[in-house]
Order: sequence, then structure tokens, then C-alpha cells
Amino acid sequence: MFNAQHILYMLISGTLTAALLFLANRFVTDDASKNKILKFFAIITVILHYSNLWVDYFTTGGNATVSSNQILPIYPCNVIMWMLLIAALLRNKQRRLFQILGEFCFIVGSVCGTLGIALNFNFDNTPTLADYDILKGMLSHSTMLFGCLYLYFGGYVRIRMFNFVSVIAGLCCFIFCGVAVNELYQHFGMEAPDGMWLHSNPLNVGFPPMVLALIVTSILFAIINLWQMHLPSEDRWYKKIDSRN
Repeated sequence: MFNAQHILYMLISGTLTAALLFLANRFVTDDASKNKILKFFAIITVILHYSNLWVDYFTTGGNATVSSNQILPIYPCNVIMWMLLIAALLRNKQRRLFQILGEFCFIVGSVCGTLGIALNFNFDNTPTLADYDILKGMLSHSTMLFGCLYLYFGGYVRIRMFNFVSVIAGLCCFIFCGVAVNELYQHFGMEAPDGMWLHSNPLNVGFPPMVLALIVTSILFAIINLWQMHLPSEDRWYKKIDSRN
């Protein structure tokens, strides 16, 4: 990890992501075009995720091996990918479902996408972009990251206290997927892959993932409160709650 190829990829991916976000924000103003951009990056992420099946099939004379995370939501980025696609395909972007999916993808998906590029475990095991399985994994994280960031820069979601609710809802989805995957494996007598890393910690930060999630959501709550300090007093979330009581 962090060899010349990895560092160069991160620099190119980061530069292209920033440039495309700037250009889209500057020149794309109508909702129809924004929706096309969001749909394109959501769909291309899914295509890239499965593209190695087609490459393997035609380069091995008709054989292709399906990875576990291509049929089950084992890792956070697998769930984010489908959430982003659902959000992009929803016609009514004002619905509560879209807001929950969009806010979760922007906040948590952006983090997952960044970590998936910077700390890619597949690249760590096979440190070369000449292997298509590794390349498509990096590319799919890059397109997913752009899609998640575009939810904010495209004006679909905003920073507000409801972000906290969206993150909690999304994390509950993570937990459900992790438990369901582990139980499914155990039911069929297979070794569970520790879906969503409910028991292990890939980052080796010294405490369980659920504790990390609690810390992150607490930090998010504090950040959103600080963010709201620039708003007029009457527009802050706690003032609105007081006014309703």
C-alpha cells in the first residue's frame, strides 16, 4: 500500500473529482442535467463493481468467479453503492426517503469512498493496478465518491440537524446487513465473513467498530451544531423545537 501507483492514483482521482465537482457546480444549473450526472455516476459505480465478471468470462474462455461482496452486502461500500443508486433513481428528490439516503451517502459515503481509495485492502494484498480486479475496485470507489459528494455540491442535500437522524438510520441499516449476512453464512455451515466488521476492526484503532460509530455520530452532532452557529438564532434547530412546544 502507498506505493508509487497508489499515490499517483490518489492524486489523479482526487484532482479529477475536485475538477469535475467544480465544473458541474459552475456550468450545470438545471435539475434535469444534475439528475443525469447523479444517475450516471451511481450506475457506472454498479457497472464497475461487476465488470470484472465480464472481463474474467471472456479472458478465461467462459469462466468467471463471483466474489462474496458481489452477491451480498458484506462491506459498508457495498451498501452505500446501492443506496446511491436508489437515491439517484428516485424521481421525487423532495421525499423523506431521498433525504435520508442522500444525507447518509454524502456524509458516510464520502468517508467510505475516501477510505476505500486510500486504505484499499485488495490493493494492499495485490499492489498493482495492472490487475483488473484491483483497478475496477479503485475506479468504482472513485465514481462512488464523486456521486456521494455531488449530492451536496449539486444542491440535493444540506447540512442540518436531520443529518444526524439520517446517519443513525443508515448505521442501523449497516448493522442489519452485517447481522443478516453473518447469520446466513452460519445457517449454511459456512464461516461468517464478519459483515460490516461488527466484530473485528480493520482500522486497528483499539476499540470495537460500534464504539467508533458512536464516537463519529457524536462528533457529527457537535459539527452540525457548530455549523448552525452562522444561522440566525431563530433558525437553529433547538429554537424551532422550543417554538413548537
